[in-house]
Amino acid sequence: MKKRLFKFILVLMLIPIFVLSGCAKDEREKQADKDNTIILVDNVGRKVELPFPVKKAVVANRYNSELIRACGAINGVIAVDMGTAQDREYWKQFDPKNTIGKDAKDLNYEKIAELGAEVLILPANGSYEEAEKKLEPFGIKVFVISGYDTADFQNQITNIGKMFDKEKEAEKFIKYFNEPIEYIKKALKDVEKKKVYFESTTEYNTSFPGDYYANMINYSGGINIFEDAPKDMHGKKVDSEEIVKRNPDFIFKNVTPDKAIKGTGLYEAPSKELMDKTIEDIKKRAGWDETNAVKNNNVYTMSQFGHGGASKLIGAVYMAKWMYPEQLKDLNPDEIYRQWLEDFQGFKNLQGHFYPEIKK
Repeated sequence: MKKRLFKFILVLMLIPIFVLSGCAKDEREKQADKDNTIILVDNVGRKVELPFPVKKAVVANRYNSELIRACGAINGVIAVDMGTAQDREYWKQFDPKNTIGKDAKDLNYEKIAELGAEVLILPANGSYEEAEKKLEPFGIKVFVISGYDTADFQNQITNIGKMFDKEKEAEKFIKYFNEPIEYIKKALKDVEKKKVYFESTTEYNTSFPGDYYANMINYSGGINIFEDAPKDMHGKKVDSEEIVKRNPDFIFKNVTPDKAIKGTGLYEAPSKELMDKTIEDIKKRAGWDETNAVKNNNVYTMSQFGHGGASKLIGAVYMAKWMYPEQLKDLNPDEIYRQWLEDFQGFKNLQGHFYPEIKK
C-alpha cells in the first residue's frame, strides 16, 4: 500500500516537470521557426515574411541580379529571366533554356513552381501583384526589388544583405555607392546646374519626375528639362519641337547593340560606329542645331548595360563628369566603373560603353 502511494506521489511530482519540459520544447520550436524567417519591407512598401536565409531565389530583371551578385549572394539565385540570361558571357551560370519567363511582366509561374523557388524577386514595374496571387498556393514569396531605383538604393541593398545573410558585403557596397554621390552633391552645392535631355534607346522616349531615369539625372547634378512637365505628358514620347524649345545644355542618349532584346543591355559594348552614328543622327534632327547641347558639341552616348550599373550610379557619375569637369576634378568615373565590374561583378572592365571617353 505504501509503495503504491509513493509511486502515485512520485508521478504527481514529475507531471509539472514533463509539462514544463514540453512547453520549453514548444518554445524552442517556435523560436527556431522564427529564426528561420525574416520580415522585410520591399520597394513598394509591402511587409513580406521570407525564409532566412534565402537559398533558392528566382530573379527577374538584370539590374536586380547584378545587385545580388554585388552583395556576394548570387549563389542563392537558381534562375533568371531571358532578358538577363541572353547575355551569355556576363551570366554564363544561367541557362537561357531554363528561364522564368521573358521579363518581369511575362513570367512562367509553372516554371517558377517547378524549380522549387522559395522567393521570386522582381521590380516594381513588373507584375508583382499577379505573381503574388499565382504563387501563393505554392508557398512561394514575392519580393519587390527595383534595381533601377537609385533613390531607394540603400534600403534595397540592406534588404538583399539581410535576406541572403550577407550584411557585411551589403554595407561595403552601400559605402561604394554613397561616396561619389556625396562628393558630387557637395562639390556642386553652389554651382549653376546644367539642363539635361535624356533619351532612352527609343527615340523621343525621355525621363519625367519619378521615373527610373529621373534620380540618375538628379544625382549627376543636372536638371531634367522635363522636370516641370505636366502629368499628361508623363510616360509618353515627346515632340522634337518641345525639346528644342526647352533648350538642353547636354544631351545623353542610351544605346544598345542591335542583337540585344529590345530595351535590354549586353556586356558587349555597342560599336564605335553605332555610337558615332547615334550622335550624328541626333545633331541632324530638325532644329536641334539651335540647342546649346549641339552648338557646344555636348551630345554623349551611354550603353544600356553601362549606364545602369550599381543602380544607375555609373550613369550618374559619367554624366556628372561630362557636365562639370572643372568642379569635379577628383571624380573618376572610369575607376568607379572599373570597381563596379571587377570588384562587385567579377568581370574585366570594358571600354566603349561611354562615348566619347572622358577627357584625361
